Amino acid sequence: MTARPPEGPSSATAHLYLREEQIRQSYESLMLAWRSLNSECETFLRENGLGAAHHRILFLVAAHPGITPSVLLSSLGITKQSLGRALGDLRERNLLIQEEDRHDRRKRPLKLTPHGEAIERQLFQLIREAMTRAYREAGVTAVEGFKRVLSPLQMAPGGGFR
Repeated sequence: MTARPPEGPSSATAHLYLREEQIRQSYESLMLAWRSLNSECETFLRENGLGAAHHRILFLVAAHPGITPSVLLSSLGITKQSLGRALGDLRERNLLIQEEDRHDRRKRPLKLTPHGEAIERQLFQLIREAMTRAYREAGVTAVEGFKRVLSPLQMAPGGGFR
């Protein structure tokens, strides 16, 4: 027996002024925006023999130096094997180093090398340009509203960095 969604609005959502169609359109916009932002970086990634998983790791390590593989794993929602393969690639290419924590030898904090920082900066420049164009077009008040909408949608898995 399969569970069916309840008919009509739940008590938790009854107060919302949004209709289902507006939420569907918002979700579609998020998907298309994500695809568009990633396409900004695809050529550069391909030229450097990197993929989307490498890009996400480089970004998160740049944003959170010393992040551990376990926090990355829960934040990215990928398998341990996939993370291990991508981290190995990044170490092999001298883009990332894994250090030993002075206080807890079980932790292996990650840090970008100077070459990794340069690659991540170039990737982020592509993202920044696209987002800046969108923010300029939307206006100042939209920027804060966008952050307020996205904030509750983000997870802070495993005591992550939210």
